[in-house]
Amino acid sequence: MYKFEKQDYGLKLTVSGDLTKQEISGMTVELKSLVGSISKPFSILVDARETITLDQSVIHLLVKCQKIVQAAGRQSAAIVINSPVLKSQGQRITLDSGSTEAVRFICSAKNADWEKVAMDWILRGKEPDPEFALSR
Repeated sequence: MYKFEKQDYGLKLTVSGDLTKQEISGMTVELKSLVGSISKPFSILVDARETITLDQSVIHLLVKCQKIVQAAGRQSAAIVINSPVLKSQGQRITLDSGSTEAVRFICSAKNADWEKVAMDWILRGKEPDPEFALSR
């Protein structure tokens, strides 16, 4: 499941469960429309705390999504996860899309105040504490 919400800073994407190819294809179409209608530059907060480990067959589709937001003027991104496996997959996606700059991974399992940490990064450029961040 996924859900986009427009925010003052740009977009919030909440993803959960087992993302299928069909869901990600729908997400890509919606994302293209949304990035065309928001002010540039923008930031994105991805709440992936409830996401199940990604199937390898969908990784390339998520790389495509990363490239869309990067090309549309994404300034920064905070990706909130709770699994080392998702961290590894997320790093692969950001590397494969060429969008490692200004992307930070934040571990919700290590920080109950993950949303504040994410917003500090997105809005103020404040680097997450290494103890709570799974960055770069």
